[in-house]
Amino acid sequence: MSVTPGTDFFGILAGKEYIVEPEKLEIVKKHIGRFPEYLPNIKMIQRLQQALDSGQTISGSDASFYFHELKEAKLMEEGDKWAEAHLKAIADYGVSPFSLYHPDVIKAYPEDFNRNWRKPWGIE
Repeated sequence: MSVTPGTDFFGILAGKEYIVEPEKLEIVKKHIGRFPEYLPNIKMIQRLQQALDSGQTISGSDASFYFHELKEAKLMEEGDKWAEAHLKAIADYGVSPFSLYHPDVIKAYPEDFNRNWRKPWGIE
């Protein structure tokens, strides 16, 4: 069973719902495609695609991942290296770095997520 972390976990995205825009999802897909295949990223993109296809809004970790990857892509296009862009994107939204993956994704790929990722969600 998972829990919902406190509102500070999601920074300025906390308690809000967002629409996945097709053009922006393509930016996320292109950006993620720059890196070696990582199954949790693929699963998060599938979650975003499903929200888009079904007309559902996103919130929480889905929004955190979506906006993080968009910001990171923009910063890298402007010349930042990944590590710098990654940290700036986290800071820009005031989210916890452990908010970027949905608990279902963390559970599906336990070998990729240590206790720091599992603890906020109450995942054993």
